[in-house]
This record gives sequence, structure tokens and C-alpha cells, in this order.
Amino acid sequence: MTGAVRYRNGFNPMTGGRLRGAAHLAQSLGKIWGTRLEERVMLLAFGSDLRSLLSEDLTPSIALLIYNELVASAARWEPEYAITELQLVSLSEGGVLGLRHGGIYYPEGRFGNYDIAAALTLPPVPLQTTGASS
Repeated sequence: MTGAVRYRNGFNPMTGGRLRGAAHLAQSLGKIWGTRLEERVMLLAFGSDLRSLLSEDLTPSIALLIYNELVASAARWEPEYAITELQLVSLSEGGVLGLRHGGIYYPEGRFGNYDIAAALTLPPVPLQTTGASS
């Protein structure tokens, strides 16, 4: 592959600032994991089924189902990232899980180019376990 890497660009919906590369990837993962299945009218299969799991008491089997849902939904909707590690880093009495994840970032994965790859660890992602229904 010759030439410059074609990083995906976007905007932060809160600040309006430009997002590029890994920052845009983190936002994309947040949208995937924060969107319930069948919530988007023209794209019913988009998102994840995390909310149904987060309303349960945390047991080892539920934790494994959460890990599975995170990995499966990211693999389905985010071609630029392959999760290779997940770790529960915090759990609060208020019902917030903190999950750290890392993997391989493919900046041109959306074009089918997996030759360019970099190891990436993103900061912990807070997942709300209570009040998840809307």
C-alpha cells in the first residue's frame, strides 16, 4: 500500500470538534454499544443487546455474555477494530460497570485493507447497569 492512510473522520456531537482515527473509532464503538437492537428505523439490526444483560445481577455467566455481546457487535459493525482483550476494571454500587478493552486497529478496514494494523488500548468504557430502560 502506498500513499497516506485514509483515516475515517467525523464530529463530536457534544463539542462539534473534529474526530479522526482512534478517537472516531471510540465514538463509533460507543454508538454501537449504546444503541439497542431495533432502535434505528432504517437499520433495525444495528447496535447491541447489552441493555438486556445490564439489567441482571452480575454473575460470572452474565459477565461472559456481556463480553460476548461487546465482541460480537463490534465485529459486526466496526470493520476497523478487532477486540483481543476485555477486562472488567470497576463496578460501583450505583450500577456502573467499567470495561477496558484493547485490540487491533485497522485504519483502512472499511476498505477491506487489513495490511495496516496497530495495537490499540482504549480507556475504560462505563456501561450503565441500572436505569437502562427508557
